[in-house]
Order: sequence, then structure tokens, then C-alpha cells
Amino acid sequence: MITSTLLNYNSLRNLEYRQNTKVIAYADDLMILVKGSNQVEVENYANIEAQKVANWARNNKMSFNDQKSKVMIITKKKPKNRREIKIFLNNKNNITGRHDKLPGHYH
Repeated sequence: MITSTLLNYNSLRNLEYRQNTKVIAYADDLMILVKGSNQVEVENYANIEAQKVANWARNNKMSFNDQKSKVMIITKKKPKNRREIKIFLNNKNNITGRHDKLPGHYH
């Protein structure tokens, strides 16, 4: 059973993601890295990729716990106006999120 789950999980990494997206899977953890020029762009790309992952999970009779899922937006500069992060999993906007500035960047 573990082997088939890992093979299925490997197929998740091989989905067709956008060029600005990198997916890292280790054991039962998944990280989706998305790059964009601003928060709205990152949210849009992340929501597209999260939907792909949710569809994959549904097709493989699996699910991701949206209560345990986290999101972090990392920027070079401190955002002028921080706003709520709007990334959805399982059609819910309840993913815990935070903003962080890259260490060593003091612009």
C-alpha cells in the first residue's frame, strides 16, 4: 500500500505546473513554491496550482488537510499595505498565512 501511495504522490510532482512554480514532495509533505511580481499575482498562481493539487487528490481518493496547510509570502521589501492572503484549498480560504521579508534585504 505504501508503494502505490508513493507512486501516486510522485505523479503529483509530475503534473503540468506553470513555469514560475516548483513543487517539492518529501514523504507525506508537499511544498508548492510560486514566484510572482506582487501579492495578487502570487495568489492567483498559487490558487491555480492549489486547484490542480486538489483535483489530483480527489482523483486519487486522497485529501490534504486545509487546517494544517500553511502559506508564506516572502518579499525583498516590506509590503506597504499588508492585506489578508487569499489562497484557497478545498475551496476554503482558511489557510494560515504570514508575510516575511528575506533576511539581509534592507531596502
